[in-house]
Amino acid sequence: MNATVETMGDVDAIPKRRGFASLVIPVSMVTNIILAIACFSLAVNLFSFETRLQADALVDAADFIGEIITVGDVIDVSAMENSVLAEDLGRPMQDFVGLVMLIPVITGLAGTVLLAQRKSMGRYLTLALQYSVAVLSGLTVLHMWGVFLSIEQIVDGIMANSFLILGVPLAYGLYWVAGKFDEDSTWRRLLENITFGIGVLVAIGLVLYSDVLGATNVINVTGDSGAWLATLMMVGFGYLAYQMLLKGREFDETPYQRDAWQGWLMLSPNIIGFLLFFAGPLLLSLYLSFTDASVGQTPVLNGIENYTTILSLEFVTNSDPEATAQSVLSFGYNPLMTIDLFGTDLIIGARDTLFWNSLFNTILFCLMLVPLSSIPALGLAMVLNSKLPGVTFFRAIYFLPSVAAVVGTALIWRWLYDPTIGYFNYFISEIVNFLNGTLGFSIADPQIAWLTGPGVMLFSIVFLAAWQVVGFNTVLFLAGLQGIPKTLYEAAMIDGANRWQQFRNVTLPMLAPTTFFVITTTLIQGLQVFNEPYALFPARPIPVDATTSVYYIYTQGFNRFQFGYASAVAWLLFLFIFAVTFVQFRLQRNGAYED
Repeated sequence: MNATVETMGDVDAIPKRRGFASLVIPVSMVTNIILAIACFSLAVNLFSFETRLQADALVDAADFIGEIITVGDVIDVSAMENSVLAEDLGRPMQDFVGLVMLIPVITGLAGTVLLAQRKSMGRYLTLALQYSVAVLSGLTVLHMWGVFLSIEQIVDGIMANSFLILGVPLAYGLYWVAGKFDEDSTWRRLLENITFGIGVLVAIGLVLYSDVLGATNVINVTGDSGAWLATLMMVGFGYLAYQMLLKGREFDETPYQRDAWQGWLMLSPNIIGFLLFFAGPLLLSLYLSFTDASVGQTPVLNGIENYTTILSLEFVTNSDPEATAQSVLSFGYNPLMTIDLFGTDLIIGARDTLFWNSLFNTILFCLMLVPLSSIPALGLAMVLNSKLPGVTFFRAIYFLPSVAAVVGTALIWRWLYDPTIGYFNYFISEIVNFLNGTLGFSIADPQIAWLTGPGVMLFSIVFLAAWQVVGFNTVLFLAGLQGIPKTLYEAAMIDGANRWQQFRNVTLPMLAPTTFFVITTTLIQGLQVFNEPYALFPARPIPVDATTSVYYIYTQGFNRFQFGYASAVAWLLFLFIFAVTFVQFRLQRNGAYED
């Protein structure tokens, strides 16, 4: 009896949720079903879109020629289909979007069934669905309001009234103070309400004084039923998701589960941005790499034709001294390299010589960049680790090139590389004059053409890139040096090791993880080099000797508008970077030491 009374007391202690809160679960189940039906209908329409277009095209053709043609007749309507789908991404992309639309169908049905059983997974699936619909509806509302097209005007208006933004740190400070009180404290609730009010006033002030309404299309779409529907869905599903979050007690939610969904909620903006701006375009580029995608036409699948064109090589021997390299190659191949094999020329031809030249330039660039940015960085780190006065200042000075804008620094380096007034050639001339005049040498002044000489252009890019990377690598090496236990050096000194022996037997082995990280990141950065050649050479196209793989992708995609071909090159470069990184990881694992 006592147990029963205690149980009843516990039940009475739980606050009963009245009103709409008690209908959240049934309403969520109904909305899950509605969303599942709507998405399934949309997926079916996408899957049958081509057939329906063919049927419409056939009917129009029948009316035009005055004949009765049934949909089942076998007629070539590819021309009509291509004209109708001129701005489409092709049938495979259409099917892919249809498959994506089945995800909310499965999520909604599974969430409904599990919600009926009061399973926690049903609550989480429903939350994910409601939150996704609210976010997508919000993005749709912003799009219909013209916010994305008016970002520049909105930012200018906000910056003109930047004093209003001072309310944000004020509200944050009050919210932080409120968190110092107990959850049931009146002061906490009061400060939280004040914080919310300040936030609302700041938002209203920015909207009014920054002329956000005038810069966007908000007023013009007030009569658009689609905008009101999207707004209703954003508010409705957002409120449903909020109420579902408060249902944790009914689903026996543990503190671990609460922390988990709170963490995912905090990560959701980054996840949504990743899916929209990285994962989505990445999958799209993979699909386009198997098509002939270009501007103004529907992509047509061509299998691995892009890849075979890029990678095709031909090896031909030529013993006739009068025959040219081009004449002995097959049609479509151009000379890439000629190797002298004891009087016989081995001619290597390629269908895309510029790709192989850019890949060779990229590899050579990395082979020069890694030592030029790692060895000086290690030396600087050892100097900074020696407790010299002003170490913090010099550390910041060395790191500045890593955060400087590439375009601005490239303009300065372009001036330094000038063959007539540049400082590099000036210093070289001074050194040559000193050696010739003082020491009696007869050295000719080279007057290096840094940005036009065929064998020098790549070195010019490497020097700029190494100058930018060396400061970052110095900080990494300095952190690694400061993590080496002093006892190891003390033990080495007791054993009679000199400075060089300590460096070779203690410092280098203990810096192996840091060195691996530095070399790996520098190599990956070198394989993706684009900014330096783009900024150093203003003329377009840039010289072949300065063309790197990523710049070649840019040329194919945004100069020649061969999006399918450029996507194939990008994925080949990705596979190459992945292979290089994988080999590095294997080598580092084999050479790892035990603590």
